[in-house]
Amino acid sequence: MPHKKQLRITSHTTVSAAGIQEFYGPYVRYGQVWGVQRFTWETDKATSGGNTRARVYIDRMGVRFPIAEQDAPAADTLYSIVDPFYLVEGERIMIELDQGQATTTVESHLVGFEEQALNPQDPAMLYASLR
Repeated sequence: MPHKKQLRITSHTTVSAAGIQEFYGPYVRYGQVWGVQRFTWETDKATSGGNTRARVYIDRMGVRFPIAEQDAPAADTLYSIVDPFYLVEGERIMIELDQGQATTTVESHLVGFEEQALNPQDPAMLYASLR
C-alpha cells in the first residue's frame, strides 16, 4: 500500500482585469495522486453584472471537469467543497469567476493527502488505485 503524506496547499492569486477570471492551483506532480478531503475558497470582491457565478473545475490540460458552482458569490464568504475527490498527475484545481471585478483576489485552501500512484506509467493502474 502506498505511503500517504499530509497535504495542505494555500493559493493566493489576484487578477487585474474585470470579466471572466480564472484562478489556478498547482499541478499534481508526475506519479502522484492527491486525495482532496476539503477544498475552500473565498474572494475579496463580489461578482458584478448580470449572470454572475463561480465554478470550480478539475483542469486537465485545458479540459475542465466541473465539480461545484456558486451563483452570485459574495465577498469575504468562505465556500467549501467537502465531498472527497481525487486529482491525478497533470491535473489541478481551477476557479472561474464570471463577471469578476478588476483586481479581484481569490484565496483557496486544499486539505487532503498525497500518495504515489501504483504505476505512474499505466493510466489504468493509476485510476484503479483510487477505488
